[in-house]
Amino acid sequence: MTTARSLLIDERRPGCYHLISRCVRRAFLCGDAAEHRRAWLEQGIRTQANAFALGVLTYCVMSNHLHIVIRTDPEQAQHWSAREVVERWSIVFPDRDPATGAPIAWDPVDIDRHARDDAWVAVRRQRLASVSWFMRILKQRIARRANKEDGVTGHFWEGRFQSVPLLDQAAIVSCMAYVDLNPIRAKMASTPETSDHTGVQQRILSRQGFRKAKALCEHADRERAATGCTTVDPATLAEAQYRVEQGPEHDIWLAPALSACDNQLRLDDYLELVDQTGRIIASGKRGSIPPHLAPILRRLQIDVDAWLDVMRGRSHFLGTAVGALARLVSEA
Repeated sequence: MTTARSLLIDERRPGCYHLISRCVRRAFLCGDAAEHRRAWLEQGIRTQANAFALGVLTYCVMSNHLHIVIRTDPEQAQHWSAREVVERWSIVFPDRDPATGAPIAWDPVDIDRHARDDAWVAVRRQRLASVSWFMRILKQRIARRANKEDGVTGHFWEGRFQSVPLLDQAAIVSCMAYVDLNPIRAKMASTPETSDHTGVQQRILSRQGFRKAKALCEHADRERAATGCTTVDPATLAEAQYRVEQGPEHDIWLAPALSACDNQLRLDDYLELVDQTGRIIASGKRGSIPPHLAPILRRLQIDVDAWLDVMRGRSHFLGTAVGALARLVSEA
């Protein structure tokens, strides 16, 4: 169990990566008649990620537990204006329509009033940079909704969440893939693209949108070369061109995959590595990584056999930190 003190130390350092794990009580978080709760959690993670000073690299919502890989960035919060702090807090805690309960934006008068309160802003600035507060808000809201739906009271989650620091690129990428492949190991899905409520599925959908936009632009270029004009609607083409210019992760709310490894791993590299690993796991056979993907692991200083052992769940992301021996010694 991660102590409050270790969490506090980690949250003060910029650029720290964490695997956040959370288990539920002796009941289904999702699954059976509660499958819709996966969407509750996914939407909660997305909403809070847009407000907090951190980046969600990936996540996975399972039947009785939740994994999130997070990059902390407390220095980002220090550059926010007082008004931005209030606006971000209002995203997490919107007002509610009295009739429907739907979230509505804060009144500008209330935003201005809170922005002038230096003490109020200082407290919220600190909370919006905290992994502990991110998880506290997320789990409290899900617990209230689930308990109300189940007609029960008491604790919904099993103890505190566990936070494990990831100390190097190999640990970060391995942990991301381990989390993304959770549904395949549990035989809930056969491929990453069919793994609902995971970060890798979000990245695949974003990449598919990018590829469609690129194909449309190439089609328009071929038409112009042949006839001097194109049949593609100008507004649609302009939107596709902008989409291509922005890259394959433009319309995704997750932190860019490249941010996990100092730009040493392209999105396509990561997705193909996860896809091939997922096929090996789903088949139940020992398998091997195709030769053209092995250099990716070597670049990250990961042994192929060790990678497959971790992805099969033989090695777990537990303990006080994960990383190479030298990084663990430095962390200690």
